[in-house]
Amino acid sequence: MSDERDSEQGFFARQGGGTATPERARRRLAWGLSPVVALAAVLVAGWLLFILWPDVAYFASPRAPIDLGGPGAYRLEAARENRLVQVRGELVDPVAVSEGRSGAPRTVGRLEGTNLLVDRPGRTGPPVYEGRLLPAAGRDAYAAVADVLRQRGTPLGGGFRVLRDGERPRRQWLPVLGALLVVVVLALNLRAFLGPLLTRREER
Repeated sequence: MSDERDSEQGFFARQGGGTATPERARRRLAWGLSPVVALAAVLVAGWLLFILWPDVAYFASPRAPIDLGGPGAYRLEAARENRLVQVRGELVDPVAVSEGRSGAPRTVGRLEGTNLLVDRPGRTGPPVYEGRLLPAAGRDAYAAVADVLRQRGTPLGGGFRVLRDGERPRRQWLPVLGALLVVVVLALNLRAFLGPLLTRREER
């Protein structure tokens, strides 16, 4: 029995250039990663999941829009971030912009009498808007447009909201598929990191 153990230790030492212990070698053979690399992968995957989560949550949100009313009877207090909402009214001080990836024309304007910006496709259309009320982090992309509106004298405070017209739940699958892939990577690396610790505890 002792000879077999010595032989096994000699084998693992040769695999690791004479420095690896049997426990460390088994760890690498079982998971393919060192605990340090696995921990780094867990942290990166967790960060990516945090970024993707708002899009995944909106994908799974209710399809029935929250009605925010119209001119003279707005119900903006009923608004919920990262939810589908509907509102009516005229856009004032519109700013022509382009879609970042496709270059498609869009228009961003302030809903008259409110602190709500509406980002709608095209240059014209009916005064009815239904889409995603972006989470707070999504407003950062509209900082430049907000500055242009303020330079024009538009009364727009720092706590403005943005409705992205036409963006509805159950449409964008890419963030969901990306999140699922990240979850798999997170689980595998978490197992690689915790596996040796659990094995060591069981051996005790």
